[in-house]
Amino acid sequence: MPPVVAIFRDLVLLRRGPQDLPYSPQLLAAMAVACIIVQAVARTIPAPAGLGESFLSTLLETLLVLAALRLVLRLRDLGSRFVQAATALVGCNLIFTLINLPVVLAFGKIPLEAGRLVPEQVTPTQMLLSPLILALGIWQLAAIANVLRHSLNLSFAGGIAVIFAWIALLSLLLSLFAG
Repeated sequence: MPPVVAIFRDLVLLRRGPQDLPYSPQLLAAMAVACIIVQAVARTIPAPAGLGESFLSTLLETLLVLAALRLVLRLRDLGSRFVQAATALVGCNLIFTLINLPVVLAFGKIPLEAGRLVPEQVTPTQMLLSPLILALGIWQLAAIANVLRHSLNLSFAGGIAVIFAWIALLSLLLSLFAG
């Protein structure tokens, strides 16, 4: 296994931090492009949105998260950590998107009418996969909190707090952009 792949594996298993990645803007760019493409394609599976719309929203979200990371690192006078922290963050998101892809494919379309879940139309497969999706989401939250903990010199709880703050901010900004 190539060393950088082993580092990403260990990142998602909470064994290492972003400081273990090489400082490589090229690796960051490659991981960001791969992550945006894979996430954009993955988003078209459960939702009827087109690939172009999915790509633009994924690109916007990624840029906002990276800008927020850059800002927080600079505010804490840790700007030199950006490349490794961003590479770790984007890499973790890519890995979790790939892990979730077969689950999302098996889950199928979410039964919605007028934007609301229709419980009567939920299949047994969807009911069985729901706890797995929740567990994968918690695992991803923990892996990203671990990256932020190392990057920002925070406790693990501090990393989780930063994630929730980012989610709130990202939701607000995306709703403003969406109209």
